Amino acid sequence: MSSIKLTADSGGGTVELKAPATTGSNAAKQFILPQNDGSASQFMKTDGSGNLAFASETADFVKLQRATSGGGADNLIFDNLDVTNYKGFHFTAVFVPSNDNIYPNFRFRTGGSSGADVSSAHYSYGHDVLFPSNQQSVASQGETRTEITLAPQIGNNTNNGEGLMINMKIFFADSTDNGASAQLANFVTWGYAIRNDAADFRCGHGAGIYSENTSTYPTGFKIYMESGVINARSYALYGLKR
Repeated sequence: MSSIKLTADSGGGTVELKAPATTGSNAAKQFILPQNDGSASQFMKTDGSGNLAFASETADFVKLQRATSGGGADNLIFDNLDVTNYKGFHFTAVFVPSNDNIYPNFRFRTGGSSGADVSSAHYSYGHDVLFPSNQQSVASQGETRTEITLAPQIGNNTNNGEGLMINMKIFFADSTDNGASAQLANFVTWGYAIRNDAADFRCGHGAGIYSENTSTYPTGFKIYMESGVINARSYALYGLKR
């Protein structure tokens, strides 16, 4: 089997490029390397005719952040998100609050890397709560709220598996939106499952909007507790390209 062996400049090590055991129909294969180096994080691709080139990731669904913590004292804050390239974000998390029997809430944020909560009374939301016995209740609020409540009260006993499991999609208005469309473009949808302070299971889904007509567009979001903070948590944030 033929190969090309390159010796390192120092240390005596080598790097070897080796041909495969055979090629299709024993054809002579040629791969032409690109003329210049690519940029950081690019990969090499082929055009199917042996020409190699560097290219950037073009996936429409991209993992941006992933974190796990068994404790601490914090809320989940995401500032300065790339809302230019991403129209929305998919967020999935499991977490347990520090306090017992507490509502989990959501707000948009503005201000870039040193963001601040958008807390004016222009939030509207609703979510269904489904019980194991086929009972159902509905929570909804008109445009008078300063936050979105994501689920019923959740417990904080990790030994009983209490806490919140949630999947959200979060969408942001930007300068291409205006007037009525800007008032509808900041919205969230989600599904959730909880165990409350008695370790009882509940599940449901919801939707909400922040509908103030303003030229200051949100660029982040925050998930936090009615009181206290989030302790144990595991989450992942994905970008949805425009």
